[in-house]
This record gives sequence, C-alpha cells and structure tokens, in this order.
Amino acid sequence: MPQTDPTGHAAGRRARGAARIGRWMGVGAVTLAILLLVLGGLALRVPVSLLTRNIVLPPAVVAVHGSARRGRATLTEGYTLRWGSGLALLPLPHLRTDLLLEGPDTRVDARAATGAGGITLERASGRAGPGLAAMVPGAWRCDMTAVVRDVSLAWRWRDAAAAGTISTPAGTCTRGDRRAEIPALQIALSSEGRDAVARLSQPGGAEMAHLRLRRDRVLDIHIAPSAAEVFPALPRGGPITLQLPF
Repeated sequence: MPQTDPTGHAAGRRARGAARIGRWMGVGAVTLAILLLVLGGLALRVPVSLLTRNIVLPPAVVAVHGSARRGRATLTEGYTLRWGSGLALLPLPHLRTDLLLEGPDTRVDARAATGAGGITLERASGRAGPGLAAMVPGAWRCDMTAVVRDVSLAWRWRDAAAAGTISTPAGTCTRGDRRAEIPALQIALSSEGRDAVARLSQPGGAEMAHLRLRRDRVLDIHIAPSAAEVFPALPRGGPITLQLPF
C-alpha cells in the first residue's frame, strides 16, 4: 500500500492557507481604496464656506466660493485664487490640487499635493506683479514684476526640498517717504541633504543672503554685509546670522 508523506500534506495546506490570506488581503486593500475614494469624493463636495466657517481668514481674503473640489477665493486688490482638487492613490494616498493665482498684473499656476508623503508645491511658474504687495500691511511698494520659473517646495517626513528660480528686474521700492533703487535680483532654490536652501544674489554676483530650512524644524538665515547696500532697512556692519526654531 503506498505511503503518504505527512510533511508534504502539511506544506500543501500551509501554501493554500497563505494563498487564501493573500487573496483576502488583496480584496481588503481594493475595498479600502474604493472606500477612501468614495469618502474623499464626498468630503470634496462640502462647500468651502462651511469648512472655513470657524477659521479666521487672512485680511486679504474677501470671500470664498465653491467646494473643496473646485472653487475660488476672492482677494483684495482684484486678485483671485482658483483651485481644482482630486484624490490620487499612487504612490501614496494624497490630495492633488491645481492652483491658479491671477489678477491685474499676476498669473502664477502650480500644483500642490497633501497626504501621507507630506506637503509639496510643484512647478509654480508665471509672473507675480507688484500689486500683490498691497495685500501685506506695512510692506514696501515696488514697481517690479517677479518671474517665477519651475518653483517647487516640499516638506516631507524625512526631508525638506526646493527647486527653481524667482527673479526680478531693477526697479524702485517705496514706503512712506522712503525710497530705494533696487538692482536686478534672483533667488535660486535648491536642496542640500535633508534641507531646502534659498540663495539671494544679483545675477552673476556674489551671494547676499542664504536661507536654509532644516527638516528638524529650524530656519537658518545668513545675511552678508553687501545686502545693506541694496536694502536700506538692514543694518550696516558685519554679517547677520539668525537661527529660528519653529
């Protein structure tokens, strides 16, 4: 009479059990993904006025319209911020939002993502006009339009990152009876290790200021003495170094 190998039967049962568990895990993952999409889709349809009812909005925000999925914020000085959001599951679940800031002298579009991987702003490009400064109380008023080229900023679980450039032509800035002639400037954004870095300089010139956003929640600021020749509000003398935890 043939002999059966009990070891082989046990191994077969374990393999079939593992396969069943794998199938159920796959079904569970798909079900969870569908549930997240349904709940997220419902949440995005909530009127944005309801979401912001108990939030103190900045003074520059006149009114908000639409839903979290698609809407706009009316700002002072004739500016508008529009958004369109959707849910995405890959590579990690996140909310993807297309943004457009526009006004009499401004048009900047970008894409933002918020989710399990952190917060990012990607591919911000366009022009930012001098009228935007009027929305900031006490800000200097300048006549230059900034050019934004492929600016990206990220605050993730393991690191902070940045890329792109912001440049302005030479122009004039005023505040009250004070007046300053500002040369052409550029801000170059980059990443170094786990940190995001911004460098301010004149095109082709030496660095005037250096900002480092550290992932361990510290902002390092270094301002060279040459910056006081461009920005009269800065003290003259040695370099300024600040370290600001947040």
